[in-house]
Amino acid sequence: MEFTISGTLMLGKERRTFAKTVDAQTEKAATERVYALFGSENGVKRNNIKIEKIEKG
Repeated sequence: MEFTISGTLMLGKERRTFAKTVDAQTEKAATERVYALFGSENGVKRNNIKIEKIEKG
């Protein structure tokens, strides 16, 4: 399944919006994938990522 997850994250002192599309079996797995992607790509900690909407499809 494909999920589109949108929300905001803090990069330093700047707040940015994002929308990521990931493949996962469940919503929980999709959110974990987004946390992992931003953590590895940008060094953002989970508490600096706010997920606002999850859409299936």
